[in-house]
Amino acid sequence: MNLDPQATAFLAEVAAQNPPKYENMPASEGREIFTSLTDIFGTGPEPASTRDIQIPNGPRVRLYRAVGGGRQPCVMYFHGGGWVLGDIETHDTLCRRISAQAGVSVVSVDYRTAPDAAFPAAIDDSYAATKYISEQATDLQIDTSRIAVAGDSAGGNLAAAVCSKARDNAGPAIHSQWLIYPITDADTETASYHKFADDLGLTRDLMVWFWDQYVPNPDDRSHPLASPLRAESLAGLPPAYLLSAGYDVLYDEGQAYARKMQAAGVPVTEQTHPSMLHGFLHFSEPFDEAATAMTQLTTAMRKWFG
Repeated sequence: MNLDPQATAFLAEVAAQNPPKYENMPASEGREIFTSLTDIFGTGPEPASTRDIQIPNGPRVRLYRAVGGGRQPCVMYFHGGGWVLGDIETHDTLCRRISAQAGVSVVSVDYRTAPDAAFPAAIDDSYAATKYISEQATDLQIDTSRIAVAGDSAGGNLAAAVCSKARDNAGPAIHSQWLIYPITDADTETASYHKFADDLGLTRDLMVWFWDQYVPNPDDRSHPLASPLRAESLAGLPPAYLLSAGYDVLYDEGQAYARKMQAAGVPVTEQTHPSMLHGFLHFSEPFDEAATAMTQLTTAMRKWFG
């Protein structure tokens, strides 16, 4: 299947601006540029309320409450950006859309980023935030039996890692995991890495740079919390929903992770968008397929949470 025409037009518009490459600049400068892109993500619906919470000895989080009272299901959301870029603000619109369309509370986690805080800092923050929200669920009007984890790209990597930590540390209980084109392995030599290496937004060179920032010691990249695909066992993980883009360097590792979870007895639902590129879910306004994908994702959330 060919790349979606809207994605093709978007890439051509970006290329015409001849933007600098993130891997050729300091991480701090890259963060500033990435944050400046929020306008193209559009605006999200107004939640019933938002609240920033500073977790003791942990990260700041932002709680989005959906319209409607009572205890709500909760989605812990870990933003993408290669563990280097992104923050609560860059993913504000995405979290608003998930909360409103799925009718759930969303907790967006402002975890520490690399290279200032390398592996496993982001995982430690993400797990600490999930544990804290579970412990404070009653006060926050959250249903402890319906706390899920989710994330895009590097955030999907963190969501998978939190599931493993929760399983191995006897909690907190994770209802389900929602992995949006996740990073699952440090191997940058897969077929999809070579097929889609350049000119599609997330390049192979950029992913190599992200890994160098996040896990500077190559020996640590085989750790299952860094590369979930390399875990000895995925048995006992919560049901997974995996969203993938066909034109994505991460496509093969996402598919491999889905197969390995299924082989371990983990229920997996896949949502594949063969004509889309990495990161497309952010663009629900310029990409028709992104709006469709968001509706499919949040409809599944409503069904799964009951």
